[in-house]
Amino acid sequence: MLSTPEFWVFIAFVLLFVGFGKKGMTVLTQVLDKYRDKVIHQLSDAQRLHDEAQSLLESYKKKYEEALKQAEQIISYAESEAQEFKKSSEYELERFIKQKEKTLLDRLTLEKEETKAKLKKQAADEALEIVERILIRDHKERKKLTQTSLNEISAVLVDSKENRK
Repeated sequence: MLSTPEFWVFIAFVLLFVGFGKKGMTVLTQVLDKYRDKVIHQLSDAQRLHDEAQSLLESYKKKYEEALKQAEQIISYAESEAQEFKKSSEYELERFIKQKEKTLLDRLTLEKEETKAKLKKQAADEALEIVERILIRDHKERKKLTQTSLNEISAVLVDSKENRK
């Protein structure tokens, strides 16, 4: 049994497989370590971008609140102005108040809508850009890793088929 050619071919095959297996594991470990490092880097970038987006959102919320306060100040100023004019002329005051209130409310409404629209658009645009960047990077890395793994597996299979013949 020990002197048969099949036995020695089997021994050679096992030794060859063990040799390639160690090398393959080393290469695979290195590739996976590099991929892990890339993913860690991408996650830290994503966290940083998330923090930046969060601070931007907070600053826009503050601007919105300031705009509301200014609107309240404008309204209170218009009301005090209306009281002064009321003393001088009832007819002029009513006409003036109606014009001023309409203008201020239209302006306030317009500014509110514009501010809300700008905030929503900018927040959505930035969020979409961040998500697209992350998804594109993640998809490319997965595809590359999968292709590399398939190439290595097919190479090992081809080698093992050739060794059997």
